[in-house]
Amino acid sequence: MAFKNILSMYLDLIKAKQTLLLLFTAIFSYLISVEFSTINWQHLIIFIMAIFMAISGTTMLNMYVDHDIDKIMERTKCRPIPSGEISKNVVLINGIIVTSIGLILAFIFLDWLTAFVIVLGTFFDYVIYSILLKRKTKYSIVFGGIAGGLPALAGRVLAVQKIDLIGILFLLFILTWIPIHILTLAMLPKNLKGYKDAGVPMWPVVSSKEETMRVIAGSAFLNMIILFLIACILNTNLIVRILISVCCLFVIYLVIKNLVNPSEKLTFRIFKIASMFMVLGFFLIYLGVIF
Repeated sequence: MAFKNILSMYLDLIKAKQTLLLLFTAIFSYLISVEFSTINWQHLIIFIMAIFMAISGTTMLNMYVDHDIDKIMERTKCRPIPSGEISKNVVLINGIIVTSIGLILAFIFLDWLTAFVIVLGTFFDYVIYSILLKRKTKYSIVFGGIAGGLPALAGRVLAVQKIDLIGILFLLFILTWIPIHILTLAMLPKNLKGYKDAGVPMWPVVSSKEETMRVIAGSAFLNMIILFLIACILNTNLIVRILISVCCLFVIYLVIKNLVNPSEKLTFRIFKIASMFMVLGFFLIYLGVIF
């Protein structure tokens, strides 16, 4: 197999876009939390390597666990394992090795609390979410959301050496964003059928479309409130706070409208805005802190 094809396959195995997004939140939560002049570049580089490998390895382990349902779902049947590009056992071994290297790097070169948060992220994602809950309850996305928020918490902990309110709010910001992303995509007819066929109790599978849209709207509402609280507590630049306030008020307006009269069109508009605001929110907070 050509190197280009191998690289493409491994990028699929680690869900490159998702992994890079979580890595982005980890890096920016660190940069937001530390003065630029006091950045420990050695720690930051090791942290980036450790968190990238922990997330990538855990994602491969999830691919191993989900290979049977991935074969059934239209959206996932072309992934490397169900398509036959690579054997599930090779993915399992790769996942264990890559995850272990990431965690070992964290424990050897970083402080124990940051390493512990990274381990917690792996545990919540692989054990709690993928193995124990994903196929049993629609509430599994809450624990998947916690796993998604722990890299951002780890970045904060690396900078301030403790778990504080801002770190928890960073985690909650990601946690409330994830249902918007996952449930909106799950409502697409092709994906909805896939979850039904695979027996995965995703929210729109076991609950009404209206209830699912209200969950998405409620998550977006909390997401905006949390971002605004972070901006206020960190005493960000006034212009940045005004920008965040305007964006939050606009989303909250859409959310209230959708809560009163749920519609698929409005739900997808909220999804698009919230998806963009995930990255923009961290970037605006960073600008508000340094200027």
